[in-house]
Amino acid sequence: MASGPQQDDGEPLAEVNVIPLADLSLVLLIILMVLSPMIMQSMIKVQSSRASSVKSLKDNPPEPPLILLINPDGITLNTVKIESDLDLASRLAAALGQREDKTVLITVDPAVIHGKVVDILDIVKQQGATKIALLKKAVSVPAQSRAPSSGKIS
Repeated sequence: MASGPQQDDGEPLAEVNVIPLADLSLVLLIILMVLSPMIMQSMIKVQSSRASSVKSLKDNPPEPPLILLINPDGITLNTVKIESDLDLASRLAAALGQREDKTVLITVDPAVIHGKVVDILDIVKQQGATKIALLKKAVSVPAQSRAPSSGKIS
């Protein structure tokens, strides 16, 4: 004798077979567990900005930015013409050594050779710049942040 419900040839099966459904869901769960660490590793990490302590502008006026203009004619640092790479390195070291904000803004003319720009970026980084920002257009240096005529950088 057979155990369980008996069927006639023309009757549909009244019970649902859940074993294939459970097998399929377990396989999908395993695939998800394997792929999720790979997805997390390939994501781009973005640092969110945090509010820093508020400084009084009267007590601590903001430092003028260091703006480096690279043209085919030469290099200009805050309206001071730079003669050579050694001159650029010494002026940047002096300027960045006195500053709290070690950010250098760089603007490059499209006619300048790529290799020259890479060399200057390397010099800027070696002299202690913690942040380098590349600007698309040349910025005008405000009158208060221009260097004195003696050639010293503020």
